Formats: sequence, structure tokens, C-alpha cells
Amino acid sequence: MKRLFALVLALLAVPAIAPVPGDACLHAPAAFKGSVDSAAQRGLVFFDNGREELVLQPGYTINTTTLDKDEFADDGTLKNFKSFAWVVPLPSLPDSYAEADPKVFQDLDKFTAVVPRVPSIEKDKDAEDDAPIIDGAEGPDVVFFEALEVGDYSIQPIKATGEAGGKELAGWLKNNGFGELDERVLRFYLAGNFYWLAIKLSSKEGLPADGAAKPLHISFKTSQPVYPYKIYDKRGEFDLELWLVTREPVDLTKCAKFGIRTAEQISDSDKQSNRETSYVKLPESARAIADGIAELKQLRIGKVFVYRFFGHNIDAEDGLDLALLQEEMNFEFEKDVAPKPKDEVKPTPPEEEKKDGEDGDGEKPKEGDGMPGDSK
Repeated sequence: MKRLFALVLALLAVPAIAPVPGDACLHAPAAFKGSVDSAAQRGLVFFDNGREELVLQPGYTINTTTLDKDEFADDGTLKNFKSFAWVVPLPSLPDSYAEADPKVFQDLDKFTAVVPRVPSIEKDKDAEDDAPIIDGAEGPDVVFFEALEVGDYSIQPIKATGEAGGKELAGWLKNNGFGELDERVLRFYLAGNFYWLAIKLSSKEGLPADGAAKPLHISFKTSQPVYPYKIYDKRGEFDLELWLVTREPVDLTKCAKFGIRTAEQISDSDKQSNRETSYVKLPESARAIADGIAELKQLRIGKVFVYRFFGHNIDAEDGLDLALLQEEMNFEFEKDVAPKPKDEVKPTPPEEEKKDGEDGDGEKPKEGDGMPGDSK
């Protein structure tokens, strides 16, 4: 229990992370002189019937000790930190985007609170940098889909194919303020035929210094629940808190390879509240993510499973090394991984047809046994 409590504190503290030059996951405008690093992030996944509703809240930290006092506004925002950009790879092209209620993760935190198993135990840039700019004509190796403005978000969906497409994509991201992509990470997603979302969050008044970015809601089709994860390879250590809402129970043993665990897996003395519940009991801010989605109709009318995962020190020296992952983070259901029987049950072969001239015992009748045509 103490280990889990310490982990939760670490998530809430959002520890600073060593900066990585040319980070393509999180990139500040050139006009901002402070250091911006990746930090703890939160995610929410609703999944059913081949449809995923994904909510992302990217985390960032800023070394404010190096900034002058006049950099700060009265409301806690940074005057010269007006936008940041990051890249999100997904298995299919999203068909819907929206800003999510910032309360959603606060509400889920309370709804899935970690409690003792035994109830008696108590425990204490500039404006012109705001939107991606497409330069150059489309080619067969790279396709730029229609750019979108979603609240304070600017989103450019992209599809790159093959080695030539990968080089063109990497060059475009670098030239448009998204930093550089690691070649190994780029090849990984190209091999998986992923789409790319080049995203910028902008504010004319400046973004908050405490890293409280607005969550972004993305909707897309996928055969199984996924979360953009490998993209952070070699970008500095970070923590992750992820919620998954499904209609089927998840095989938790498969999640360990991604460095995420539930409260019960972290400590035998703890458990998560509301692991099995009904959709109508979910916080209103969470239900707003899945309400009205046709593919999630069955999810909304019955029992659901809510999983709260914790990942600590991801890609740190003493944590999970993302370079070792051979697949993007995904989740398997128990029904899909049911063990096969030890002894294969073979069907009983049909009774062989009796050959002509054989009686019930399989022996041919002897002469003189009264067969038709016999002479006496």
C-alpha cells in the first residue's frame, strides 16, 4: 500500500524530466527561451465494437527558475509560451475530434479511487507558429488530409508510406516546428501502417506554467484498444495514468509488458473502486465522451469494466525501456486468450459402412448357409 501511495504522489507531483534536443513528442515555439520537457500524462480509452474514443492530456513541465518574473501573467500563464506541438500516431485515420472537459480526469480519479481491500484499514512563438503549414505538393508517399481547428487545437492528419514517405514526413515535421523523429521509431510506425496527427495547442494569452493542458478527444476505428506509446521512446522518462472502459474483461497479465499495472497488481492490500460497474454510474464528464457514439450503444446499456492503470518511470534507467517493445500498447480481452484444452478432443469417426457380403460381425457368410441361389 505504501508503494502505491508513493506512486500516486509521484504522478501528482509531475516530476521534471531531462530535456531531449529535437523532441518530436513535445516541442515549444522557438520564441520561448525556457526548457519544456515531457512529464506525467493521462489518458482515457472507451472501446467497443471496433470503435475507440481516446482522450489525451499531454503533460509538460517547465523550469520556471530560469525565467524572469515579467514572463508570468497574473493568472499563472507564461506570456511567451503560447503554443506547443506533439505527434500522435494511430492505427487508423480519426473521423472526429473535440476538446474534452478538463474535469474528466479529476472525476475519474475519485470514481476509481484506490482503497484498502480491508475496509477497517484507514490510510491517510509567435502567432504565425500557431497552426501547421503545409508546404509542397502531395505525393504518392505522403498524404496530407484536411487540417482541422478544434478549439485551441490545430490538427494536421498525415499518412506516410515507405522509406521515401518516412523521409518526407520527418522533414515536414521538423520544418513545421514539431522537432525530429527518431529513425527507429519512424520505421516502427511506418511498418505498422499508422497514421500521424501533428497537433498544436495554442493560446494568444499564453499557456499555463503548471502543465495543465486541455484534454483532446479523438475518435477512430480499431480492432482492439490502443494507446500511443512507442512514440515516446528515448524522449525522457515519464509517468502514465490510464483509464480503460470496456464491455469485456481485460487480460491483465498481458499489460505487464507495457510497464503498466492496476492497484491490485501493485499492492495486495489495495483495490480499485468501481472496477465493475454500469455505464450510467460513470461520472458525467466521462459519459460525455461516449454518449451518442453509435458503435458504443451496447457499452452504454449494461455492465462495464473500468481499469485504472499506473505506469511509473517509463523509459527510465530503472523502468520500462520502450525500445524493447515490438508492438504499440494494446489490450487483449480474456475471451480472446482463453487457454486451449490440454488434450485435443477428436470427433468420433462415423461407423464404417459394411462391405458387400459382410454380416454384422464383419465375416463373409459360408457356403451352405442358406443364401439365395444355394443348391441343397
